[in-house]
Amino acid sequence: MRRLFLPLLLVGCTDAAPSADDSATKVATCGGDSAKSLHWVIDSLYFARVEDGVSDGFDLDGLTSTAAGSDGCGRADFTGPDGREGIDNAFGEVIPALENTEFVAAEALINDTIRTGELMLLVSMADVDDPMDDDCVELSIGRATGEPMLGTDGTFLAGQTMTRDDSFSGVTFADLSVEAGSVQGRPLTTTIPVQVLNAALEFTVLDGALRLDQHGDGFASGVFGGGIDIATVLAVAQEEGIEQEVGDILESVLYLVADLAPGPDGECEQLSMTFEYTATPVYLFESEE
Repeated sequence: MRRLFLPLLLVGCTDAAPSADDSATKVATCGGDSAKSLHWVIDSLYFARVEDGVSDGFDLDGLTSTAAGSDGCGRADFTGPDGREGIDNAFGEVIPALENTEFVAAEALINDTIRTGELMLLVSMADVDDPMDDDCVELSIGRATGEPMLGTDGTFLAGQTMTRDDSFSGVTFADLSVEAGSVQGRPLTTTIPVQVLNAALEFTVLDGALRLDQHGDGFASGVFGGGIDIATVLAVAQEEGIEQEVGDILESVLYLVADLAPGPDGECEQLSMTFEYTATPVYLFESEE
């Protein structure tokens, strides 16, 4: 079986969210004398599903859309597991149609690249006085290098030390609050290069968000997502090396479920997509310049 590789490259955001390089030189605006930094490596990554109208994710457009309503191109939004309304994750509706194609096989291969160290994304909090309840922290996402230490069951070992990949331009969100161990930052723009069989592909998640949820045992989970430009996805699907069945399914359903960025004709040009992740606590060795 040929290899399908989906590394995620977080390439930046708006002026409201400075880059990791910028944050390294700016004066900290929060965090006391005992403030610390906490780090997690993402150890699994999956497309968020929709079940009975419930999906994790974000309200990306600030609207609570209803079926055949005037907002969201007539696509009904979902409800979050915590009861929040207006959750956007249109791609979650497409996944059942792709379950028996090579597309969803990407998930297993993504997680293979995580375990081999090819794709080690770091989620970090800085200026932390209280990790579970703090009114001013920084949340960032970056990348680690090296070979991860795994247990006999193939999972990441907690507490190992990793090295930040300084060549990777991460994203930092400043002046956020942590409530009950959860912190969220936006906007996040994510470029996703995808190789399917012989095709090297790329598309971008637009104006998204990132959430980190800490657990009592030190581990974490969360979601990130945003909008996907449909024309770009369809162009990707026409590339040589993409299974025809996948392209046909995407072309037939994407505009039907599109829910973001209505164009002049009222037709939405983007659909929302959400990824779920779990993460292991690690230490970070900051390389010297």
